[in-house]
Amino acid sequence: MKEINTSSKSPVVHLDSLDYFAPFAGLKAKLVHTENMTVSLWEIEKDAVLPNHHHVNEQVSIITKGILDFTIGGITTRMEKGMVAVIPANVEHSAIAITDVEVTDIFHPIRADFPPHNG
Repeated sequence: MKEINTSSKSPVVHLDSLDYFAPFAGLKAKLVHTENMTVSLWEIEKDAVLPNHHHVNEQVSIITKGILDFTIGGITTRMEKGMVAVIPANVEHSAIAITDVEVTDIFHPIRADFPPHNG
């Protein structure tokens, strides 16, 4: 039988072991970083606003729960569970939560402006 890896250097992280990153009211995420990517699992409260911003990272956003008005490059789309947005580097974007929302974001390269994950 193969031994189970229980070391702190395991490539597996349990989300329950991670602290939340909460940069704005009503938005909080658990973060996982690799050498070249950041994955953020967001929980967004109804009516929360993600201010207009841009960054050098490419971003893929996957809506896993709820409804979100997502503005990307000046175009607003009402997004719901199962929809995916692809945001090129340096394109301005913002969002407003219509309901409670869960979103998984994948960034490349790593979001150096986000805190390191602690798992």
